[in-house]
Parts: sequence; C-alpha cells; structure tokens
Amino acid sequence: MKLTPFAKLFVTVVVLGVLGYAFWHYKGDTVRKWAGAEKGGGAAATSAVETNDFAALRNAPPDAERGKGSEGVTGAALGGSGKLSRPLVVGINTWAGHAPGVVFNAGMDPSPASGYTKKYGLDVKFVLLEDPAAKLAAFLKGDVDIMWNTVDNWAREASILAEKNTKAKSILLQDWSRGGDGIVSLASITSIEGLKGKKVACTQFTPSHFLLLYLLSQSGLSPEDRAGVEKAIIFTTDAPAAAAMFKAKQVDAAVTWEPDLSSAVEARGSEAHVLVSTAAATNIIADTLCARQDLIDKAPDTVRDFVHGWFDGIELMKADPAASYNVVGKALKLDAETVSGMLSGLKLTPYADNAQFYGLTGGKAHYDTLFDTAFVIWRKKGLVTKPVDAKDWADTRFLGALAASYQTQKVEEPKVAAKAPSASDRAIINKQIQIHFTPNSDEIMGGSYFVLDALGETMTSFGNTYLRVEGNTDATGKATANMQLSERRALAVRNYVLTNFPNIEAARFQTIGKGSANPVADNATEAGRQLNRRTDIKVVLATN
Repeated sequence: MKLTPFAKLFVTVVVLGVLGYAFWHYKGDTVRKWAGAEKGGGAAATSAVETNDFAALRNAPPDAERGKGSEGVTGAALGGSGKLSRPLVVGINTWAGHAPGVVFNAGMDPSPASGYTKKYGLDVKFVLLEDPAAKLAAFLKGDVDIMWNTVDNWAREASILAEKNTKAKSILLQDWSRGGDGIVSLASITSIEGLKGKKVACTQFTPSHFLLLYLLSQSGLSPEDRAGVEKAIIFTTDAPAAAAMFKAKQVDAAVTWEPDLSSAVEARGSEAHVLVSTAAATNIIADTLCARQDLIDKAPDTVRDFVHGWFDGIELMKADPAASYNVVGKALKLDAETVSGMLSGLKLTPYADNAQFYGLTGGKAHYDTLFDTAFVIWRKKGLVTKPVDAKDWADTRFLGALAASYQTQKVEEPKVAAKAPSASDRAIINKQIQIHFTPNSDEIMGGSYFVLDALGETMTSFGNTYLRVEGNTDATGKATANMQLSERRALAVRNYVLTNFPNIEAARFQTIGKGSANPVADNATEAGRQLNRRTDIKVVLATN
C-alpha cells in the first residue's frame, strides 16, 4: 500500500510525538535542568513569590511549648518486624548536624566500638555525598538506604521521587538551623527592606533560596519591590560561591551558610555584618533524615533502632562535647574548632522536639507546614510538577514506638522577652500594616483579622525575636487623647495574637503608642490621615 503525502506527514508527527513524550518522561529531569529550571532560565524561574505563597505557615504551631515533653505521645506499633542482614547505609554531607549518628557509631564505618553495634546489633555505614544530585541518584538506585535533607528540599525531591514511582518517608528531625544559615550584607543595609535595588548572590533552589524568599515575603516591601529584588538575584553554583562574590565586592549581599557566613563578614571587616540569620528565623530551615520505603517495609526494627541510636548520640555529645567534636572532626575531615563552630549555629533536636515537630503531642505538625509551603514555592518556580502532600512523605511510627523511653524529656528553648527601646536596636524586618478599628475606639474590625493572623506566622518563624507594635493616629483631635488611643490599639493587636495563638508568650511583645507624633503623610488631606492611622510592626532580634 502506498501512503499519500498527507498520510506520511501524519505518521511522522505521531512518531515524533511518541518519541518526544518518551524522552521527556524518562529524561525529564535532565531536560528541565538543561532548559534552565535549575539555572534561573525561563519565565517560571523569574515568577515572583508572594506573601500568600507562605500562607500555610500561618497555621503552624506558634512556638515550641517550653517545658513540655513527650507525655502526650501515644505509643505506636511498627506493624511488623524485620532487621537488615547487611550494614545500613546513610548518606550525609559535611555538616555537623549529622554528629549524633556519627558519634554514636564511633565514626563513619561499622566497628566493634559502635554504639549501634553494641546496643542494637546494627551495623551502620555513613557515606559522604556532597553533590545533592549524586545523593538523590544513589538513593534512587538503592545504594543509600537513608539520606539527609532539609525539609524545604525534601518537598522538591519527594516530587521527583513521585514522578519515578519511588516512595520514601521522613523519619527524623535532625536539627533546626539556629544561625547556621543567613544573609551577609554591607553594614549600611540594616533590614530586609534595605535589599531593594541591591545585588544579592544566592544559590538557586536551595535552603538559602528558600530562606531569602521567605524573608522577602515577610518584609514590608511592596509586591513590586519584592519582585524587583528577586529579579536581580545573581545565582551561583553553590553557597561558598555566593560568599566569594561578597568577599570580592561583586555584590551587596549574599545568602550562604557556615562557615562561609562568618568568613564573608571577616573578609569585609567593619563594612559588613550578618543582616539576618536563622538565629532570628529559628523555625524555617530544618534538617531531616529520609528512608526508602523498601527499607521501612522490610526492616522496620532497623529503622527504629537507628532512630533510637541517634537520640543516644545526642546524650553522648552532652556528656563529653570535646571527645564528640574529635570524632566528628575525624569523620568529616574538619578540625574540632570548626565542628564546634558549626554546632553553635544549630540546635540538635532530641525526642521531645521531634514529637512536637511531627505533631505527636497534638496540634498541627510543623513538618507539614514547612513541607507543603516549600512545595508551593518550588512549583511556582517551575522546579516541580508532581503534587506531593507532607502527610504522605513522613512516617512517625518509629518515634511513636520510642515514646515510653522519653516520657520525662522536655523541649528546651531560651526564654525571649522584649526590652526597652534603645539606640542599638535593629529591626531586621519593618512592616506598616493597615488595621481597621471602629472610629475613636480600640475595637478591631473584622476585615483586619487576616492581617493579624499573619503576625502569628511571623512569631512562629522568628523564634528568637520580639515584636514591637507601634500604634499611630492622625492629627485629628487632642494629642493626649490620640496618644492614649494609639496605646490601646497597640495593645489590642497584641491581645488578638495572644488570644488566637495561645502558645506565644506575652513577653515577646512590646506595645508602644506614638499618637500623632510620627506621621508618614500630610495630615491636611483625608488620604494622608488614612495613611497615618497605621500600626508599625518591627521584628527585633532579642540578642541585640
């Protein structure tokens, strides 16, 4: 049978279509990377993040409940048994947050000295995988049973795994970054709002990028100004390269992590400082360990014992820090001083913190809010396509199975309290928000509740800060009455947040009434008076 020209064209189109789909399906990650999804190319990569993209965090647990332990955790059965007959392989990188496992294992390799071997009859082998792509490839192949991640990046990699029909679960919170990640900038830039019009270096689609996007979303910058900062970001191959650009005076600020964060400040001397870090944004960057589903299914006892040994490692580190630093330093090829410095920028999270993080003590799991928020961000940036839900990518049975061992353990967090204003204060974020009150009263009108709910998000994420709430009025009426009204309105804002976010401590608020003494517009017009009837929110680092 002889095909007509049209038939030949039709067959050609169909064949090319099939081949194209197959190529995209099996080589999709490579194609997307080549097309710019991981290098800042394409329209999706420049789509600005909006405040509402982080809306899920507004419903996050407001604060770690100080003094609360795991007494509310219900024990869980594993639903089966089984142990590995070979060494458990755990992929990590050169980061001191992995210290508890390495310390308990007495190094990287199985040995008679390992606590895992002696206490649990388990052989554990830690392997260094610095390149995230290589780590994920090894995990997919099955060469690695458990891999390290940050929760924000786990949302991205879970979507990739879902595309490849591979299942895995987050099983453990390793640590919270508490100063280990941050933004170094010129000293003349004193708040996030000061990044407008500046050159910022950052590594794309990393915890650094997620942190920057979150800080921008919380800032007082307009949507247009936030989009402008995003558009001007100079993306680097890795976090050290971002710090190197700042050291070379090629950018005004850089988002990076330790030890490059501190070295970047030292390189520029008095003209540089840490603008903001996870010492303030305490509940944004969390490290987690993720296990392959086939491991979970075949060897649940091994996973439980591995988690138990990790908590044992935290206790060993508390008992003998110096010896622990030496073990970790030898394993990661770092000196003990560097290990100590890295550990100072994070909080290792024992059982009670894990129980709260995964929602085992009741309430919403902060793991869910971080994971789901990150997925929204990465999808908006065109990096992921396959929908994933946090609850499907975590398994808390191993923590539940250990509840009886940690009934008396408490969450330990430093107390934070506001202090009197001083010249040394530096508000890392400044917002002007419009809160509508009934005329001449401190009664908040219903339309302002969604704005105030966002303050709960701020207080959740910026744990080592206090919120300075400044009430302002227009110049109508007597100055004394305006001052009293502004004070009552500032208190009304505080009281609303405390009522609706009961775990936030009242000591973290400072309310100030400024009356009509601080106008931002002309009081001669109604438009100007409306702008002056405002509430100023300042996020102030408690250690200043």
